[in-house]
Amino acid sequence: MKQLILITLSACLLAACNNNDNAGANKQPDVVVVESAGKKLFINNCMQCHGLKTDCTGPALAGVLGRWKNDTTKLTAFIHNSQKVIAADGPDSYAGKLFDKWYKTSMPSFGGITDDEIKQIVGYADKGVE
Repeated sequence: MKQLILITLSACLLAACNNNDNAGANKQPDVVVVESAGKKLFINNCMQCHGLKTDCTGPALAGVLGRWKNDTTKLTAFIHNSQKVIAADGPDSYAGKLFDKWYKTSMPSFGGITDDEIKQIVGYADKGVE
């Protein structure tokens, strides 16, 4: 019985080796994973404090547009400078309530990120799909 198993395993190994010799002729193309610009920006700028579906230092960002009532102008301004939006809109605004909910922890200002980059981040994060 042991000999039969060894012979079978040896035959499989030889067949695998022989297939590798011809791999170039029948080689399938490598799968290339392309990350979206929004995902890259999210990883580089947001992931330190935000998860997509899990609260971290800041709230999870999946569904963020709905929570901001699709007000991308206000959301963009908040990302650029949260304290400026909170001061302008007051403590009863969504931004003010968000600030209170997160123990009065300010989100860092992201003045160096363009509006287009914010749009890409929000487009990626809002879906909550990795």
